[in-house]
Amino acid sequence: MTLPLNKPFEVSGHQEKDYGSEMGMMRRAPTATSSHPLEESERTYRQRQEQHRLDSATRAFGIGFALHFKHERAAAGCHQIGHLGFMPRSNAHLQALTGRDLELDFTDTLGVQPEVTYNPHLYMEQEQRKRMF
Repeated sequence: MTLPLNKPFEVSGHQEKDYGSEMGMMRRAPTATSSHPLEESERTYRQRQEQHRLDSATRAFGIGFALHFKHERAAAGCHQIGHLGFMPRSNAHLQALTGRDLELDFTDTLGVQPEVTYNPHLYMEQEQRKRMF
């Protein structure tokens, strides 16, 4: 048994003709905001998590522990301390302190800096010459 057709099937042209085009997408985009509401939340996620950890540590162990943790992170993030210039920088200590070493995201595979190898002997000689003068 077939269903009776009262009127012929018509394609709605105004809905489908601008599909995929930039103008059609701009017309459908909300004009009040320039970004999705979750974008701001995603941008500040790490800062909010860090602040939550510090607040929890302050409540549990006191302000001294939280300050020690902040100073340790600042020392690990300092580029001049404990790094030889001819070796690539990995930030492993800083990532271990922040918990970022347990996460895997897009920048881990594609955000890698190219490895440039320097001659360590020449680099150390240049550093020694700089310190003499």
